Amino acid sequence: MRKFLLLILVLLAFPFFSKTLLLYKGSEGGYGYNILSWLAPEPEVLGEDYEFVDVEKSLPDFEDYDFVITCYYSSSMPGAKKYLKKLVDFLLNGGKLFIINNLGAFEDSSGDNPSLSDINTLLNLLGVSFRYGWRQETVFSYEIEDGYLIKLPSFPVKKAFDGFEVFSSNVKIVSYAVTKKGKHPVIFYGPFGGMALFDHAFNENGEPVVDLRKIVMDIVGGYRENKVLMLDENHHIRKMFEYALFEVDSSRSGVLQKYRAIVIPDVSFLEEKEIKSYLENGGVVILVGSGTHYIQGEVVLEKENLYIPQDITVGERKVGYIPAPENAKAFITISGTPVSWMEKREKGAFVFFPEDLLEKWSRGILFNEFLEASDFVISPMVNAFSVFLDDFPLPAYGIEYDILGTTDEIFYYKIWWRDMKELCEDFSIKPITALVTSYEQKTDYNGFFEFLEKDSSLKVLKNLIEDERVDTGIHGYNHVPPKSENWDLEELGKAYKSLRIFLSQLSSSYEPVAFVAPNNEIDQAGIEVLKSVFPTIKVIGTAYSLKDSTGEFTLLDDALILPRTTSGCYPLQRLLMETVSTLLNLGTYHHFSHPDDVISLDRNPERYSWNEMFDQLRSFFRIMKENYPWLRNMDSKELYNTFKDYFENKPRILYHDKKIVIVLPRTAELPRYFFLKAKGDVNVHGGVILFRDKDLCVVEMREYKMEISEVIEDGR
Repeated sequence: MRKFLLLILVLLAFPFFSKTLLLYKGSEGGYGYNILSWLAPEPEVLGEDYEFVDVEKSLPDFEDYDFVITCYYSSSMPGAKKYLKKLVDFLLNGGKLFIINNLGAFEDSSGDNPSLSDINTLLNLLGVSFRYGWRQETVFSYEIEDGYLIKLPSFPVKKAFDGFEVFSSNVKIVSYAVTKKGKHPVIFYGPFGGMALFDHAFNENGEPVVDLRKIVMDIVGGYRENKVLMLDENHHIRKMFEYALFEVDSSRSGVLQKYRAIVIPDVSFLEEKEIKSYLENGGVVILVGSGTHYIQGEVVLEKENLYIPQDITVGERKVGYIPAPENAKAFITISGTPVSWMEKREKGAFVFFPEDLLEKWSRGILFNEFLEASDFVISPMVNAFSVFLDDFPLPAYGIEYDILGTTDEIFYYKIWWRDMKELCEDFSIKPITALVTSYEQKTDYNGFFEFLEKDSSLKVLKNLIEDERVDTGIHGYNHVPPKSENWDLEELGKAYKSLRIFLSQLSSSYEPVAFVAPNNEIDQAGIEVLKSVFPTIKVIGTAYSLKDSTGEFTLLDDALILPRTTSGCYPLQRLLMETVSTLLNLGTYHHFSHPDDVISLDRNPERYSWNEMFDQLRSFFRIMKENYPWLRNMDSKELYNTFKDYFENKPRILYHDKKIVIVLPRTAELPRYFFLKAKGDVNVHGGVILFRDKDLCVVEMREYKMEISEVIEDGR
C-alpha cells in the first residue's frame, strides 16, 4: 500500500505533457498526411501521443504540444505571418520543430506575405538562415551520415534548392546534396529541431532515401545531453551528478528519452509505461531505495566491475537489498551476496543501489555504476590531486616519546620531514604545507614564543618559503577553528594581522595562497576575516566528512573550498575507499598527512612505528600511481585555477547516435578531461585517449571542439 500511494503522489506531483502535433494541408491531396502517417508511430514508441491537424482548417494552440512536425508541398498558407509567429513562440517556450519538404508559409493568399525577417525569425532558432534563391540543380550524389541511409536514388537526378544556409555548429548535417556548384546541406537537425528540404529525403518513386524516422526519434527523444531525472530529491545523488556537470531535473517535462539516466526511489516506478519503455529502448534506470531482504556483514566493493585497484572492504553494515538476478553484474557484496548490482534489460540497464549505503563515501561508487551501466557516455572531470602536509611547520616542545624513540623536534624536522620530502620526490608531488604557530586554545594574540622556542621550527619555515618545490601555506595563528562561535571576529582579525606581520619579517615577497582551516572547520564569517587580511588566499582546506556546505567542493568569496578526502597513513582499505569517493565522481582526491600522526591515538590506534606507517603510506601512493597514472598533481594556485575553470566554463555535450560532440567556451582553459564509457573502439578528433581500463577511458580534450565516434565494423 505504501508503494502504491508513493507512486500516485509522484504522478500527481510530476505531470508530463508529451504530445506531438502533425500538421499537413488538406488541399494537397494527402501528400503531407501520408508522409506524416508513416512517421507517426515513432514518437509513440517514446511515450508520445500525437494528433493530426489540417493547418488550413484550424491552427491549434501549440502550448499543448512539445513537438511539431510539418509536411507541406506548397508555399502558400492563410495567415502565414501568424503561423510563423506562433512557431517562434513555441520554440522559445521549449518546443521542437521538424519541417519536411516546404516551410509552407512563404506566401499568404491574402497578399500579406511574410517578409524575410518574419521567415528568419523562425529559421534562425533552428540554426538556419534564409535568402530567396529557389532553383533546380542536378544532383550527382548524396553524402549521408552513417546510420541514416536507407537506399540511394538513381543519379543524376534533378532536385529543388533554395537559399537555406546552416550557420550553427550545434546542427548535425545528415545529408549533403552534391552538385556542380558544390555540396548543399539538405537534411539536418539540432537542439530545437531541423529540416528535410524539398524532396531530398525521397527518390523518384517516393521511397525514402534517408531514415526520417530515426531523425524524429533523435529529436523527440531530446537532443541528448548530460541530463538526468531524479524522481525523489536526494542531496547525495544530486551532488554526485552536479559534480560531474550533469543537469539534474526533479520534475518531468517532455519525453524521458532525453535523459542519460532516471533515478527512482521505489521499484513500483518500473511498472510505469513511460519508464518501462525508456528502459527497454536503451535508457539507464537507477533504483536507490530499500530492499526486500536484509543482510549484515563486511561490505566489499568489487574490483571486477568497478574502476578500483583492488577489492575494497568498507566495514560491517546491515543492508536492505533486492536479490540480484543470476545474470546481474555485482558492484557491492556482503559475504558474497550482491547488494548493489546491474542487469541489462532489453536495450537498457537497471541498477539497484541500497539506500543504506548512500553516503558521501559511496557517491563515486554509484557514479561508477552509472557509467558501467551506460553504453556510450562521457562525463567531465577535474583530473587533479594534491598532498597537504598539515600542521607543518609546527611548534616542538622537546618532549621525548617512546613510540618515536626521540624528541618531537628531532622526529618532526629530522626524520618525518626527510621521509616526506623523499616520498614527494619519488612520486613527483609538490606538497602544500600548512603552518601552525601555536596549539594554545586562546582566542587572542599572544605572540609567537611557542613557535620560536625551538630553532628547528623557524629554520625549516624559512627554508620552505624559499623552496620552489614546496607550496607553503598557513593553518592559522593557532589551532582554534575560525568560526564566529569560537572567536570574537575582531580578535580573529588581530591574530591574522599578527601572523601576516610575522611572515613578512621572514620574507617580504611571501604571500600565502593555501589555508587549511584548523580542525578543518570554518564558517562564512571566518572566511571573510581571513580574506580581509590575506586576500591572496585562493584555497581553503576543509574536510569532505563535514555535513555543511564547507564539506563540498565549491567556489566561495573568490576562493576554492577544498575538502580533504583522506588523511593519515593506514589502514590502506580506508585510504582507498575515501579516495575513490571523489576520484570516481569528479576525478580528484586530496590527501592530508600530519607530522604527529604517529603519536596520535586516533590516527595511530595500532601503535605502529613511524617506519611501519610510512611503508603503508608509500604503498598507497604507489597503488594510486599504478592504477591512475593520468592524475595530475597540483599546487594551490593550480588547484584554484583548475576548479574555477571547471565549474565556470562548462562544456556543451551533445549526443548524435554513435557520436558525441563536446564544445568548450573560448574562455575555457585547455586541456580538459573526461571519463568516457565506450563498449568498443572509438575515434577521437580534437583530443586523445590517455588511459583505458576495460570499457572506461580517460580522455584529454586538446581543442575547443572534440568529437568522439564509435568505430563501426568496417573500421570507420
